[in-house]
Amino acid sequence: MNISISEILVVLLIALLVIKPEQLPEVAVTLGRFAKAIQNMFSKVKGEMNSFIDSVDKPVEQTRERK
Repeated sequence: MNISISEILVVLLIALLVIKPEQLPEVAVTLGRFAKAIQNMFSKVKGEMNSFIDSVDKPVEQTRERK
């Protein structure tokens, strides 16, 4: 996902038009916390999926080794 500087500037300009300048720090902090929560959620899901895949693969590998 590549975001260019011009795209960031457009988003910032729209934010300035929609949100009052006094509220920008609050909104930025809230968005940062939201992004971190989403990142943590995806990290947990990825860890659970990896552990599930590992648990499914181990019995298959063990039965192959016994033959």
